[in-house]
Amino acid sequence: MTQNEAIINHFKPMELFKTSDIAAWFRESDPDLKDSTINWRVYGLVKDGVLTRVSKGVFKIGEDRSYKPVVNPKLQNLAKIIGKQFPFAEFCLWDTALINNFSQHLTAQGFYVVAVEKDAAESVFHFLLEKLKNVYYNPTDDVIDNYLYLSDTKPVVVKNMVSEAPTNMVEGVKVPSLEMILVDLFCDKRLFKAYQGNELAHIYRNIFSKYSVNMMKVVRYAARRGKKPEIEEFIRSLEL
Repeated sequence: MTQNEAIINHFKPMELFKTSDIAAWFRESDPDLKDSTINWRVYGLVKDGVLTRVSKGVFKIGEDRSYKPVVNPKLQNLAKIIGKQFPFAEFCLWDTALINNFSQHLTAQGFYVVAVEKDAAESVFHFLLEKLKNVYYNPTDDVIDNYLYLSDTKPVVVKNMVSEAPTNMVEGVKVPSLEMILVDLFCDKRLFKAYQGNELAHIYRNIFSKYSVNMMKVVRYAARRGKKPEIEEFIRSLEL
């Protein structure tokens, strides 16, 4: 039995329970566990959908709230032509328009993101450049400021994909998980400049309140991007 299953079995008969109850449960097996560690574990349980926060310090057993993005025909076509030309390349893709589901201010002009393993990324870029308009590879600040958000047609951005990035398969298309999107929005501040500052905080709060987020995946991927301490501090500052 996993720890999450054990917690569900223990607390499911209770309609509501408090942080102190959860702390007592953890300390049955580890009496010296610090309050800060328990708070972080409780935070992770809420984000994973194991617990639901009813009010400050009060919880109930939660339920899975997985997010499945809509994969539009453009993404399906992109995935198809890339997969056919590069059958062994690791890649995923998504439409930044999905962020409008979580943001405070809607962004009229978004773009498609194609994240490709580093060894194949430049080849995929040149391949797409022959077939589509407004294709950019790891765009510079100048391109981002003057073309990416001002284009008449929706651009395609090809970027290097970090190994072991968390992804999901939706309708036969590999797309980033919410965990990957959260970390990329935080790390790629120039590329996703429209979603920074208060907007980023709003996006994070919205996603965490509506969907199950696996904190282990967030932290692991952030570590691979060299931003683990920064993203942990940012999430704590949101007081979710």
